[in-house]
Amino acid sequence: MVQIKSIHEASTHELIEAHPDDTLLDVHLRLCEHNAVIVVGRSGEFEGIVTRKDAIRAILDRKDWRTVRVSEIMTRDVLHVPNHVTIAEAAKVMLEEDIHQLVITGPPEGGSVAVGILALQDVMRSAV
Repeated sequence: MVQIKSIHEASTHELIEAHPDDTLLDVHLRLCEHNAVIVVGRSGEFEGIVTRKDAIRAILDRKDWRTVRVSEIMTRDVLHVPNHVTIAEAAKVMLEEDIHQLVITGPPEGGSVAVGILALQDVMRSAV
């Protein structure tokens, strides 16, 4: 049974941000250390995500990958959940969609600011 705590509390992954006009070279080192980079607009609104898979695809496909803008390779239609859902609900979404991590948005009343990332690994830790 998963312990009852908020998904934001259960999230152990640091929220790493980038801006749409950053280049892939700008975010390269962040992606070497983290699975994904959250793309936010200048006013902080959540716009998308760049994963290691997105970056590797661009590196393999484009000789000019260093200058490719994050906005060109990011995934815009990102599955996310508000921070008031339970860990069990978020875990079910990840299993149904066959994804390993989920962006958490806030504030609690349904804002569009990324506040964390919940991974299946976090769900596992919550089950202890």
